[in-house]
Amino acid sequence: MTVITFLRQHVLKNTPFPKQWLIAGTLLGFLLTLSACFDPKSAAETSQNQLRISTAPGDFHDLVKEYLAPELQKSGFDVELLVITDTVVPNVAVEEGSLEMNLFQHRPYMEEFNRNQKGHLVPLVQVPTAPYGIYPARKQTIAELTEGSSIGIPSNVTNFSRGLWILEGLGWITIKEDAEDRFHLTKQDIATNPHNLDIKEIEAAQMLRAKPDLDYAIINGKYALDAGIHFSDALYVEPSRHFVNWIVIHARNSETPWAKKVIEIVNSEGFKAYSRTKFPGYDLPLAWD
Repeated sequence: MTVITFLRQHVLKNTPFPKQWLIAGTLLGFLLTLSACFDPKSAAETSQNQLRISTAPGDFHDLVKEYLAPELQKSGFDVELLVITDTVVPNVAVEEGSLEMNLFQHRPYMEEFNRNQKGHLVPLVQVPTAPYGIYPARKQTIAELTEGSSIGIPSNVTNFSRGLWILEGLGWITIKEDAEDRFHLTKQDIATNPHNLDIKEIEAAQMLRAKPDLDYAIINGKYALDAGIHFSDALYVEPSRHFVNWIVIHARNSETPWAKKVIEIVNSEGFKAYSRTKFPGYDLPLAWD
């Protein structure tokens, strides 16, 4: 049984949506065991015209449902779109072959998965991505910053690094010049914290729940939009475009006709026009420059 078959039968089908991510996380060890036992040859059992792609709910789901999937179907591909709220299961599923693609992550996150799980995932093509920013919580403006103000930053190692970059960009902290890897920063890499900020590491999906207990919250664009908070409300957004999200596939599929078709569709003038209307203000793929 593949990861996605198991999810269809035991999580996505029979579980109320708000609890799906909790159960998926609990099952992760089991799913990783399945992945370790996967025979890559079984991927060949899936028709070359059948494409299974997962996204989180929200803008990426809309992007696939409204544009990418219809365009792929015009080219003769049968697209199955799955909604998965967990942030590890989609990579396990692509690695073991029960998904052809997923869309939810930036490249450093994917590379972290490959390192930790000895994976073979590769980025295929970037898509418009809601920016990462710091939002008001108990304090409404940057000018209200005071000694000991509390700031929530997503705890994932890459997003925590990005959060520190935001604080550095605001002039609230400085980061050590000799920090070994600016994509894997910790609190120990902070050189100066003149306001004695209380930096709290919080799981990204829980940041909105924690927001009433914080002075400021750094929130992934997708989670902000899902909660009805537009990134125009951010006090400061990340200026870097290193973290525009990718459609991710297994390396063995890099030269398939469907992979080349996905790149063609996403970089087409039609998709760019759709994105300008659907996703104004988003960070755009670097290839579009």
